[in-house]
Amino acid sequence: MIDVKTAFLLWVIQAGTLAILLIAIWLHARDQRHFLWFGLGFGLQATGLGMVGLRDQIPDVLSIHAGNILSLLGFICWGQALCAFDDRRAPAYVALPALIWVAGNAVPALTAEIGYRMAIYNVAAAAGLAALGVIVLTGTFSTRRYRVMLATVWFLQAGACLVFAYIATRIMPRSFTEMTLAVAVSIVGLIAFITAMTLIAKMMMDRSEERLQALVRADPLTGALNRRGFSDAFQHLVDSAPSAGLAMIIFDLDHFKHINDRHGHQVGDRVLLEFSATCKAHLPQRAAFGRTGGEEFAAVLAVNEPKDAALFAETVRMAFAERAIDAETQRIHVTTSVGIAVAPLAIADLESMMAQADTALYAAKAEGRNRTSVNANGKVVTVPPARSDNLDAQADRQVAILKRIAAVGNNLHD
Repeated sequence: MIDVKTAFLLWVIQAGTLAILLIAIWLHARDQRHFLWFGLGFGLQATGLGMVGLRDQIPDVLSIHAGNILSLLGFICWGQALCAFDDRRAPAYVALPALIWVAGNAVPALTAEIGYRMAIYNVAAAAGLAALGVIVLTGTFSTRRYRVMLATVWFLQAGACLVFAYIATRIMPRSFTEMTLAVAVSIVGLIAFITAMTLIAKMMMDRSEERLQALVRADPLTGALNRRGFSDAFQHLVDSAPSAGLAMIIFDLDHFKHINDRHGHQVGDRVLLEFSATCKAHLPQRAAFGRTGGEEFAAVLAVNEPKDAALFAETVRMAFAERAIDAETQRIHVTTSVGIAVAPLAIADLESMMAQADTALYAAKAEGRNRTSVNANGKVVTVPPARSDNLDAQADRQVAILKRIAAVGNNLHD
């Protein structure tokens, strides 16, 4: 059976190799920060436990104090790696393992005995493993099934550490070699480590696949959904929306060809980006937004009545019209015409609703552009443009929009 020194060596080699590989991967994919944090965590573990394994060969201050605290600092990096999946910061409690070690070693009576130091380290490690489990359970990455499995592995490993800590205080060994249970605990830790790494690797593979799928379904310029992605999002809303109906909203940027011809394609691209950002900023939760043509965008919303869609469309239309866009030596304002179609959820069909929204869009353009038309109940009505009098200028924007929608409300329900 392998001795404690050999177990330390194997763990250091394993952790060090992983650290090098993960950091190398991060160097080729700098946006994947979880690789960096995982690599740093394993690097700290390898360095710290390597120093612990060199006990009696290097000064105690390095082997006992520096080595153990370095290995426990690895939990901070691992916690940040898990949080990087969700683009959030690691909670403060991931620093608890290092703090437990520092606090425990501040008591001379505990520092003097290796048994107590073993217990302190394992209690600290248990706290770190439990913290990782909590981070996983409160995360949103991957599936809940895999998150629960990973957290369970870490909670069980934390329990094993606590058992080891208890036994260490009962036996009170004078050296590592007297703690024969350490090898068994190391084997349990190795099994848990392999299981955890397998689950994390699966999560990373799923994440990479999701990112690739997102790229396939996204417009490369604006980041909005492309036609394929928009079609999938539409079907998802049909299957899951709790509302009575869906609204299809088509936006067409007015005189976009003229903007391209006069100011160049770079300014044209900037206009597309500005509109996409404006629409995304106002998009409700149960909705999807995509680019369906050169200067044409579409949004699908879960709604209970047509005025819900008209309110969103008018909010976007007015916000974009007020947005000043840099065009080299000047700033320009661009408008958009909007067509809306509404259908009950039970009969909502993408192609049919797109055609009906197109009909409404043509009506908006025929009315003079920079306005919204709604195709509902077989009728196409146009929302009156914003007034320029003081009442409209001073009133809350949404109240003003609702007043104009109310002016055609009866026609929407007839």
